[in-house]
Amino acid sequence: MQNDDAQNIIFTGFMGTGKTTVGKMLAKKLGREFIDTDDLIEKRQGLTIPEIFDQLGEVAFREMEAEIAKELGQSKGLVISTGGRLMLDPANVEALSVNGRVFCLVATPQEILSRIEGDTDHHRPLLDVPNPGEQIVELLQERKKGYQRFLKMTTDEKHPGDITADLLDFMQKSQKHIAVEIPSYPHEYIVGNGILPFTRQLAGIDGMLVVITDSVAGELYAHSCGSIDHVITIPEGRQKKTLATVQAVYDELVEIGFDRSGTIMALGGSVIGDIAGFVAATYMRGVNLVQCPTSLLAMADTSIGGKNSLDLPQGKNLIGSFKQPSLVIADVATLNTLPKEELISGMAEIIKHGLLADTDLLGKVEQGTWPLKIESLHTSYSELQSLVAQSIQVKISYVQKDPFDEGIRKQLNMGHTFAHAIEKVSSNTIRHGEAVAMGIAAATDLSVRLGHCDEQLKHRIDLVLEKVGLPNRIPDTLSPESIFETMKRDKKRRAQSLRLVLPLRVGQVFVADDIDSRDVLKTLEAMSSPAG
Repeated sequence: MQNDDAQNIIFTGFMGTGKTTVGKMLAKKLGREFIDTDDLIEKRQGLTIPEIFDQLGEVAFREMEAEIAKELGQSKGLVISTGGRLMLDPANVEALSVNGRVFCLVATPQEILSRIEGDTDHHRPLLDVPNPGEQIVELLQERKKGYQRFLKMTTDEKHPGDITADLLDFMQKSQKHIAVEIPSYPHEYIVGNGILPFTRQLAGIDGMLVVITDSVAGELYAHSCGSIDHVITIPEGRQKKTLATVQAVYDELVEIGFDRSGTIMALGGSVIGDIAGFVAATYMRGVNLVQCPTSLLAMADTSIGGKNSLDLPQGKNLIGSFKQPSLVIADVATLNTLPKEELISGMAEIIKHGLLADTDLLGKVEQGTWPLKIESLHTSYSELQSLVAQSIQVKISYVQKDPFDEGIRKQLNMGHTFAHAIEKVSSNTIRHGEAVAMGIAAATDLSVRLGHCDEQLKHRIDLVLEKVGLPNRIPDTLSPESIFETMKRDKKRRAQSLRLVLPLRVGQVFVADDIDSRDVLKTLEAMSSPAG
């Protein structure tokens, strides 16, 4: 989807939802030409829509709609109101979406019937039935799946001027839409600034929307998520990523009558993403999930790919599931409330993605493109948004090739075997991103030690971690032997061997299964001593 000022703005939806009224208002506000496809067809045919249906038939009318869609799809800068069924045809959607952004206006059957009964200027052939109210309900049900693909704006009990103002507000929000093409589970990742209030519309949610969040993110953002039905709040902290927490969430969902028609929204950092994802994967054998990460770590890494995990006393992430979201919404405005340490911590995954990919991502971090000064973040949203978008595209490329983590996706674990052990030995006093930074530095040191990469890469990685404010050494208070013993219990090991991802150069890493334990210990000892 483009974010071009010259893009057409297209309205679809059922009759009586306000497409023409709102379309005309919006066109006037933007100084654009307004086109109603039904009016255009009537003008060209010299017949009203009912006359076309009576004299030429519905098939002929649909063919006229298709021709109009192809024609208007080649234009720019228009506001277009379409007939209720025009955008149910995939070919018409494809034609109009080339240079356009589609909004679906929705209203309840009762509201639609009330508006249509009061509209004496239009005759509706499809409602020439004894009970038009029942007909509206049936037609809405038939069209529900077709309308579902578009961003929805509710018009019930709203003045057209207010709807127009909401649309203008939404369109001013900068957004980047990135397709995640996973077989059977395609969805979008949307990065933007100030888009959280439009979650329901962006996700096309009709049913119950339940937010799962923690006490910090919930207090900051839950009230700004638009129309939600219920909030489940989990106390903050990784120690809550357990089966006991999941059981408590199940109980609350049952109590409020949540069923498979509803949607779970994960609002928070990586821990909340894991808990909500696991719940969505398992409650009633699976319900719809929308990920709304509010930390840089979650935006750049954990909200992508569908992996959800819980901890056991014996180790991290030992229970898990795959659950692809229907949408990921990353609102970079939420990063403004992150503590400086958490923002810096999230940069570890962006640096990792820069090392994995043969792009300019790592160079952008080195050159200070990322706003390192937390106090200036509010003036640098577009820059941060661009960096996040580029980082997530790296992970998406891996996930699309290996959605179930059976092959090349394992490269994303670079630094994580070291990191998980460091976290465990430190009793989780070290942040995940800080541990990942130590792990990346350790993996690079080990690769140099084994002759797979040169010292220059190690020096480069150490410098970029230091520049961002991340550690490139392991605290000497942590025993190398304890870290190594913990690494041997890592779930990613193969038989009795450690599985480690090591860098060769920027853009090329490999998975090693046969590393001598003495070399790993030497690296841990070197990383735990002061830099020489």
